[in-house]
Amino acid sequence: MFSRTSRVVVASVAGLICTTYFLLPGHASILGPGGQQPFVLTDQEPQVVKRVAVIGAGAAGSSAAYFLKEYAEKHDYRVNITIYERNNYIGGRTTTVDAYDDPEEPVELGGSIFVEVNKNMFDAAKLFGLPIAEFNTGSTDGAAELGVWDGKQFVITIDGGGLWETIKLVWRYGLSPLRTQNLVKKTVGNFLKMYEAPVFPWKSLSTTAYELELLPATTNTGFEFLKANNINPPFTTELIQASTRVNYASNLGHIHGLETMVAMSTDGAMAITGGNWRIFDKMVQTSKAGLHLETRVTNIERVQGKHTWTVNALKLEGGVEIQSFEDEYDEVIIATPWQFSNITSQSIPAPEEIKYVNLHVTLFASPYRLSPKYFNSDEDLVPDMILTTIPEGFDPHYRTVGPAKFWSVNILRTLDRKLENGVKRREYLYKIFSPEPWSDEQIHEMMGLPKDTKNALSWSHRKLWQAYPAEEPRSAFQEAQLDFGVWYTAGMEAFISCMETMSLSGKNVAANIVEGWVSARRSEEVPGQHDKLV
Repeated sequence: MFSRTSRVVVASVAGLICTTYFLLPGHASILGPGGQQPFVLTDQEPQVVKRVAVIGAGAAGSSAAYFLKEYAEKHDYRVNITIYERNNYIGGRTTTVDAYDDPEEPVELGGSIFVEVNKNMFDAAKLFGLPIAEFNTGSTDGAAELGVWDGKQFVITIDGGGLWETIKLVWRYGLSPLRTQNLVKKTVGNFLKMYEAPVFPWKSLSTTAYELELLPATTNTGFEFLKANNINPPFTTELIQASTRVNYASNLGHIHGLETMVAMSTDGAMAITGGNWRIFDKMVQTSKAGLHLETRVTNIERVQGKHTWTVNALKLEGGVEIQSFEDEYDEVIIATPWQFSNITSQSIPAPEEIKYVNLHVTLFASPYRLSPKYFNSDEDLVPDMILTTIPEGFDPHYRTVGPAKFWSVNILRTLDRKLENGVKRREYLYKIFSPEPWSDEQIHEMMGLPKDTKNALSWSHRKLWQAYPAEEPRSAFQEAQLDFGVWYTAGMEAFISCMETMSLSGKNVAANIVEGWVSARRSEEVPGQHDKLV
């Protein structure tokens, strides 16, 4: 879900890599023709008031609230939504920090980019009038755009998408890029059916994956899936593996084939000026939900003799618990990974616990570029974006980071920093992904500077994320409905983990909830009628 910096890999193969991403058509019966529509209140007084709790204000929770409001109003329900979020901000793993503590210089710390065919996010950005800044794939100072480093040497460098670069890539990789493009299109083509009636809204993710013939991708590693489709090294172990490492901190022998296709499916990268979290913030505002920030849900239990649920929560202030309270709801949407929530319940079965990847993100600004000597390069400048792979001869199922010791390092942009004397100094803003903390001393070493060099780093920020699941091959996935009236969005993450698919997971839950309400109302009006809304 995380950075999608493989945009440069895709762009730099001069159109040979697939440019299709996730087109997410709406459910015909709930959305009506044309997909997402503006909210419309009917003149008729809503017949029912439904109370819904959403636990988590990340991509899934914000989207669940947003689409729940839309669907409920379209079908003449008044809905009272309450969102609980333990952090003091909306967006979950989509958040920014300010370089130099300057609000004019926000930097994405989590989910960094999306593409135009990420329909939920792109449509919401347009609807809310949020400014979209397309990513510049050019380089700085005349350096190459992209290099793939194996811890010893650059196995490939790419400088733009000109004819010479295309010839070089075709000479090195043959038909593998074209075969990858075709495989991505085929796999994503099957995946797209997941967002069309009669599949959407889906009840069982496992059944849907089987019916859409996606299990060959999810049950095999990326290496196996590619090999079965006649896509082989060095293309797989260099460019494709570099992409899975930067996007999911995983080698091809570890990550499943479907997520491998996702890692190679980015094109037309863009971001919201000021941070992608603004999309989810607007979704929450538009849902008109009650919002409890810095509030941790502690317990969920069924109300005895009723089809409702109590949610117990603690209000926090600076991390200190200051107040406990509870409320009752018709539906509860758990929009955060259960294993990190510390929620208890005697009434609902706990969702499956899956392994998440610890990803260390290091942001820093410096007037210095990275040192060619550190990377054993004879060039005057190293590429702006350095992805990594493991050296030739390593087992393709090797699970750790390898000799490179980090997943990626890249220059995000250049900054003009104002010094105390009023003079502006040009600096580079960097981002490093690594499996372990990356120290100032290691940064100095990367730049070829003595460890005691003063002012080499003018600003830095570090964050440890449980960024995404390990995405190991599997055939079954956690279902969205845990119990009558209790829903879970994070099962999607073991299938595909990114901002858009988590938004889709929230949207799917919202559609299922309203479909259930409408079905129940129809069955009351016409006994025995439980038709699906298609």
